[in-house]
Amino acid sequence: MSCLLRHQTVFEFEPERQNPGRSHKKMTKSPKQRTTLKDRVRRALKKNDRCLTAFDELEKDVETQTLLEDSNRMAIDRMGYSDHGHIHALIVTLNGIKLIRELATGVTPTVVKEELGDEKDAELIVLLGCYLHDIGMVTGRANHDEFSVVFAKPILERILAKVYPNDLKKQIHIRSDVLHAIYCHDKAARPMTVEAGIVGVADALDMTKGRARIPFEAGSVNIHSASAMAIENVRIRKGDTKTVRIDVTMNNASGIFQIQELLEQKIRNATSLIDHIELYAIMSPKSNQILEEQLRIL
Repeated sequence: MSCLLRHQTVFEFEPERQNPGRSHKKMTKSPKQRTTLKDRVRRALKKNDRCLTAFDELEKDVETQTLLEDSNRMAIDRMGYSDHGHIHALIVTLNGIKLIRELATGVTPTVVKEELGDEKDAELIVLLGCYLHDIGMVTGRANHDEFSVVFAKPILERILAKVYPNDLKKQIHIRSDVLHAIYCHDKAARPMTVEAGIVGVADALDMTKGRARIPFEAGSVNIHSASAMAIENVRIRKGDTKTVRIDVTMNNASGIFQIQELLEQKIRNATSLIDHIELYAIMSPKSNQILEEQLRIL
């Protein structure tokens, strides 16, 4: 682990700050905030007609939206965890699209390498994996990755029929890769494709101020809760020594636990990505520093 002392002050994306344990109703964004996130996704996808079609279909699909609602109810209201619903799906989707595009200069997507699709298809796999990865939370956290695969299959069949209306074989190829990405998102299985690795990392990046992916009991004070609240924001950008750099800004050194226990592990688990991602923990200027201003983790 090496320390570099160049201070960073400009950051890209800071989702709404949330406190764990708040009710499902309170943790849901207002219609205006939700629309803003959806608009950001649409803007990011405007040059990829396949992704835009799929996203619009997901947004109006009754089963998908109800599963996301019920996943959030299970996670927040019943288990006291962080958001696992629609807002999480939108944030992870934005993270995933940003990652795959930043990685494009150094990493060839698996679907392209295997000559089963092009870059637009790769983005579609990431989009669908990011959006649907947590719908299995309706059953609880245990094995939710496996349940997400089961619940996603009929949804993907509907969506992909709209994207590739005259190509059943293509629908099946893309569906297979999306299901693999969903199955691998929670460290239970090693991602065997670039796209699956991106989905897992994109999920872990939704970690600011109480949005942590590591479960902790609402109201408790321990390393899990302290580290979850320490993360200020996350930035994905072009790397200095590798293809992509991820900066995680924290206001307390306990945030290192959150970064190393989840984000670093997901990057290391994605063997096709680890050589292409720099990961830095950065202390906020307003923090009481016990670490250097900038700590390189990967």
